[in-house]
Amino acid sequence: MRFTLDMKLKDIMSANPKTAEAMQELGLHCLGCAFSVNETLANAAQMHNLDPNLLLEKVNSVEQGEISAEAAAKAQPAGSILQMDKKTYSIAPHIPAGVVTPEILRKIADVSEKYHAQALKVTSAQRIAIVGLLPEDVPNVWKDLGMDPGHAVGLCVRSVKVCPGDTFCKRGLQETLALGMEIDKRYHGMELPSKFKIGVAGCPNKCTDAASVDLGLMGTSKGYHLYVGGNGGVKPRQGNILLENLQKEQLVPVMDAVIAYYKENAKPQERIGRLIDRIGIDGLREFAEKAMP
Repeated sequence: MRFTLDMKLKDIMSANPKTAEAMQELGLHCLGCAFSVNETLANAAQMHNLDPNLLLEKVNSVEQGEISAEAAAKAQPAGSILQMDKKTYSIAPHIPAGVVTPEILRKIADVSEKYHAQALKVTSAQRIAIVGLLPEDVPNVWKDLGMDPGHAVGLCVRSVKVCPGDTFCKRGLQETLALGMEIDKRYHGMELPSKFKIGVAGCPNKCTDAASVDLGLMGTSKGYHLYVGGNGGVKPRQGNILLENLQKEQLVPVMDAVIAYYKENAKPQERIGRLIDRIGIDGLREFAEKAMP
């Protein structure tokens, strides 16, 4: 079987498990990650700064066979991210809307101590990363936590950032916590053409970066503004206001429409902001307006 650059890593390894060893030799150490293996060979080459044709030639030259015990041991444990030392891993349990209970905090602390984690890091995406775990401990850490992994990598909707809104913050103009929970439940982990970040802010201060993520909501005195197309990275982009002063019952239908339009029109690895730059925003706005109840 001849592999191609548009094939997913998981499909390549399923067809010939021994290809995992060839990919590891070139620096792909994330082959146990449920998110990364859904990337194409071309995506993997781009993410690891590899020549895609060299990577393709390498996997196509591997003889058919099973993965060695050594290579299997190096595969990234599910739900973890390889660290700088290339020996230990971090995990980020999913914490919807960044709301955590004392019970969850105690559990994270106890499990981290039990498995000698090197650090606990509160991330910019409102998660608590457990850093510096041995690969053989990762499955047991997840079992002891009893929590789902946060989608920190991969071509999908990442964790939804949510501010306290008018539930707690004196500046809050609109409710955010229940809304953020609903959005998280609906979209978190959804596979999309590229990574997709969502922020929900209860006022124009935009503490959750609502204007610089792929899809952001900002509370006003009259409803919610909806931003699209923001991103950070090497080429940062400010989001565009798509619709203004939406009412709460309009938000999910409009967000569904935005995501459906993005899935239908985006190229692989294209953020929604780059899609807007390529084809304009008018078609997206018209599509979203038609979805408004």
